[in-house]
Amino acid sequence: MSYEKSLLNRIMETAARKMRCEKGTLFLYDETTKELWTAVIQHESINDIRIEPPEGLAGYSFWKKETVNAPDAYADIRFKKEVDELTGFVTRSALCMPIPDKSGKIIGVAQMLNKLDGTPFNENDERILKPVVAEIAETLGKSESWTATIPGLVLAAIVAAMGWLLHDSVSGVLKNALSSVLFVVMLGVFLGNVFILRMTYLPGIRFCMRQLLRIGIVLMGTNVMFGDVLNIGGKSLLLICVIIFIAFVVAHGLGKLLGIPLRLATLIAGGTAICGGSAIAALTPAIKARDEDFSFAIAMNTLLGTLAVFFLPVIGHFAGLSQTVFGLWAGTGVNDTAQVVATGYAYSPIAGDIATIIKLTRNALMVGIIPLVAFAYINWVGGKIGGKNVPFLSQVKQSIPGFVLGFLAMATLNSIGFFGWMTFVSGMQVSGILSQVTKWSILISLAGIGLGTSLFKLRQVGFAPIAVAFATSIATA
Repeated sequence: MSYEKSLLNRIMETAARKMRCEKGTLFLYDETTKELWTAVIQHESINDIRIEPPEGLAGYSFWKKETVNAPDAYADIRFKKEVDELTGFVTRSALCMPIPDKSGKIIGVAQMLNKLDGTPFNENDERILKPVVAEIAETLGKSESWTATIPGLVLAAIVAAMGWLLHDSVSGVLKNALSSVLFVVMLGVFLGNVFILRMTYLPGIRFCMRQLLRIGIVLMGTNVMFGDVLNIGGKSLLLICVIIFIAFVVAHGLGKLLGIPLRLATLIAGGTAICGGSAIAALTPAIKARDEDFSFAIAMNTLLGTLAVFFLPVIGHFAGLSQTVFGLWAGTGVNDTAQVVATGYAYSPIAGDIATIIKLTRNALMVGIIPLVAFAYINWVGGKIGGKNVPFLSQVKQSIPGFVLGFLAMATLNSIGFFGWMTFVSGMQVSGILSQVTKWSILISLAGIGLGTSLFKLRQVGFAPIAVAFATSIATA
């Protein structure tokens, strides 16, 4: 149901864009309680609202099995004002349409709220909503099929290739400062928001954003060597741990003060302190962060890292820092791996080598930090998952995502020379092949995240998260 729910959420967001309204809510009927419940509500803190038909506009639509168009919700006696009081949302107009299954039985209601231009919903809006209702019924009526992911997966692969080619066409310092991740994500965001994608692409996009992203993170472990990290990185381990602590304290403390979502603050802290976009990508599924939070964190991480590439070497030369000290500074104070390397080598080759090794240490710490953060999130909701008390050992188990264990397993195999042995036995460059597979798995998954990101939601983030990102980056630097 988690896959279905995430897909249904994206369907309702797409429908809201097509109909140019503020948001859509999906109600499904609970046969046990005889109530409609919100499978998709698009609210920051409220996950479940229940109404008993024929209460409310949605309840009346379900009960009468007919479309309900309320041009002025508060003037309609069927409207349930208590829901607005609970959510803080002000409903001006509403369009409700019942959802039938294959047998014609009504299983829920799709409800669209508030046209952006202030006008009531009309017959054209009803025509647009009908295929949405059919898509929802189809999603609920069939099991997850891999064939449904093909269109969106192909689209994401094309976007990833285009973004990589754009990055490859850039030359000089700018190419080193800007990773291909930024080009891929931004291209996906552009295409996904300028054009309203057909709903047939959505299952594949969701596959990229979830399953393929996890696969890519597991494969990242094939490029990690713990021996190299322990040589130089071990000496700076205490400093790195202190910086991680500072980043999380600043991001969460200032985030709480300015009222930004906790998950967004965590992504900002993780990207700043651990390993940039890779940490953000790994933390997103572990803490169940929103796609919009991911996109914002990636964008800010890239912007701040790019500024560091240009300004840190200037500051280092002005302050007369030694190559060793500057390498330590770049390795701990810059976010993304590509930006760390660019900053270090912009100062000197020795500084670049030291910065790279220290950055590998930060990358390796991702194995321990992500389960700790996930465990903290489980305990943050009172040790309850789905409203039920969960034993401590179960909390520990659910705090360690499978992709983190996979990452650790791949890193272990790489450290003991397993992939080198496979190269010797097979005659193929296994490590090189795995490196390319890893790169493209990550790029395609990030293209899917870009395609699935709604700027309409992202622009609602406001100034506060930008201030938190800058403050966290400055504090660690």
